[in-house]
Amino acid sequence: MLNFFKLTQSYRSLCERYSALRHFLCRSASLVYANELHTPIPKNAVLILPPSDYWTRISTLNVNTEKEAALFAPALFELSDAYRYEAQKIGENSYSLIAYNPTEISFKLQSLQELFMFEKITFAQWVFADEIRPIHLMNGKYLTTLEGIVIEIDPDYIHSHDTIPMDEALKEARFFTKTIPTERLLVSNVTPKTLKMTLVILLIVLGNLLGSAVLSTQESVQLSDASQELLDNSKLPETSIEREAILNTLQKKEDKQLRLRRQSLHISDIPIKAMIVPPLSPPSPIVAPMEGVVLIPGSAPGEPNRLLVEGASDTPAIALQSEGIEEFVYDGNRIKIILNERDPETKEKLKKAFIKKFKKVKFSERGNQLEVRLP
Repeated sequence: MLNFFKLTQSYRSLCERYSALRHFLCRSASLVYANELHTPIPKNAVLILPPSDYWTRISTLNVNTEKEAALFAPALFELSDAYRYEAQKIGENSYSLIAYNPTEISFKLQSLQELFMFEKITFAQWVFADEIRPIHLMNGKYLTTLEGIVIEIDPDYIHSHDTIPMDEALKEARFFTKTIPTERLLVSNVTPKTLKMTLVILLIVLGNLLGSAVLSTQESVQLSDASQELLDNSKLPETSIEREAILNTLQKKEDKQLRLRRQSLHISDIPIKAMIVPPLSPPSPIVAPMEGVVLIPGSAPGEPNRLLVEGASDTPAIALQSEGIEEFVYDGNRIKIILNERDPETKEKLKKAFIKKFKKVKFSERGNQLEVRLP
């Protein structure tokens, strides 16, 4: 690489020394400065980017090639990952490093109507680094070299009257100008490789979508079969609302039955005595007067009238009295108990026992009867 650099320097020195050879052997490439486009643009022209489109620094690196020098550029510039780097050898172990953002340059190129004319680009640093005279630009500013770096400054900082216009500077630009293919910068430029990779990715995504659709269909069929089997075994309606209503009704019935069992268990723990109290004296038989009475055929005067029922008697039965639970009623929500108790003291004990077992209980008394209502 060093020999090629020395050869380039010798060739350029020869061209500068002998102007007669410059027109035939040392013609520069067709260069166009980005901020000063003229029409028509020469065929195969190279676009020169101004210093505002990139960063530059001169560094001494102990490497042999420009490619190796470019590897050190990220650490020297400390820019974001969006930047790319180029290097140009300008002396022994001395390199001109360029940092540029391909996305920003691509957007700038796309804004140019003459974009299709440029297949290569280069940097002002690579073209005008050896030009010692300030280059006058159409916007009134100047391109000049400061410590080996090409910069664009205002005319107030230019004190030399030995300036040249851009057209003359482009004519005297060196023949060996390093360039970059435009397709490396255009982010929207679609290459065959990009199309192939995109197609492969789309096929992979499509395969994943088809696989997911097949699996989802299989799962849906399995769930539908399981649901139908459950409906067939349970013999329930298919409508979910009806199933929920039936389940709620069954649950309410179960809760009521459980509550009734618990209340009945508490009632059974209350010491309620059941007994039959005989009357003080049996009732005397009633003798019907014989006058004006028509007896049933077959009966004699003074005999009990058996009527038509064999074994029956016309004598009134003896009325018996009982104590304990006389009536137990459950209407689906509440329980009503009617107790017979003649002893007031026992009746009070029963009340206390009910209150102990049930928090909300109502009592009502009618004679010997005690009516208990449970919630």
